[in-house]
Amino acid sequence: MMDDSIPSSIILDDIHNNSLFGDVVDILPTPTGPPDRTVFNGIYNFVVEIDGSNTQKQKYLYSHRLNRIYVNMECNFSVNFKWDTNEPMYVRATTVFSEPAQAQKRVERCIQHSHDSYNTLHRLEPHVVKNVLRSARAAGGTGVYYCGDVASADSWYSVLVAFPAPASHAFQFVCKNSCSSGINRRPIDLIFTLEDCAGGVFGRHVVGARVCSCPRRDMLADERQAGAKRRAAPAPAPAPPPPAKRLLRERADEDAVVTLPEMKIYGLRTASAGIKVMLEMMEHLKAIKSSVQQPVDELNKTINDLKTIKDNIKSIKKENEQ
Repeated sequence: MMDDSIPSSIILDDIHNNSLFGDVVDILPTPTGPPDRTVFNGIYNFVVEIDGSNTQKQKYLYSHRLNRIYVNMECNFSVNFKWDTNEPMYVRATTVFSEPAQAQKRVERCIQHSHDSYNTLHRLEPHVVKNVLRSARAAGGTGVYYCGDVASADSWYSVLVAFPAPASHAFQFVCKNSCSSGINRRPIDLIFTLEDCAGGVFGRHVVGARVCSCPRRDMLADERQAGAKRRAAPAPAPAPPPPAKRLLRERADEDAVVTLPEMKIYGLRTASAGIKVMLEMMEHLKAIKSSVQQPVDELNKTINDLKTIKDNIKSIKKENEQ
């Protein structure tokens, strides 16, 4: 998984002044392993905004209901990034498969588009060719880095953009969801992470994406389908926790040790019944704690003390019967 540690900030000027389209700068970390999808704003209140209100005549739309971008291939779509610090930062955009069953597979460009003449004409590096996501900045623009190792299946492709301050940035997809041998009709998401130069993650957001020829048609169809599902089946009740954990939560106060004062109990039967009930409850609690591998040493001592009291009551009862 990506490293979420937060090292000290590093000045980015040297990197900004030596960047070329497609370069992978040595000091920029390239994440490996399936990207983390945990959404959080972080200490800098990282926010990702996509304004779909004025895009109906364009080739991309955004569904607030589904949190999903609908966009045509090679069409620029703008994303607005905000955070609460004046320090220069990076935003990394990584394309991943949405379904958990596909989470271990990185998203790659299809064979057809990987052999596009544009790639040869602009002499793009293999890791740039294989990435389904591009920055809208023209080749040679500064501040854009393409990360990923074609030879390593555990190296995820991403686009890293340097920002001196919060701003918008335009991206585009260079493959469609329907492309065979690539996305191949599998749903995809975009993961945006706010990072410093050393790869420390300060915030993360996830947005769905569908790259298609008819964004408006597909968005309306998906929203109708989502609405029909909500009407047809109410949200299922959350599954009850395992019995042992549920009982532990319900009896959390039983972990507290209570010392009873010395008292006189009238009646052997009353004393015997009371000790029996406490002993059974302590043994039951011991079984629960043992099932979830919690320590029971103190509980064993209490059980032994109760057994001793129980035996003493039996002895008194026998003496009285003689």
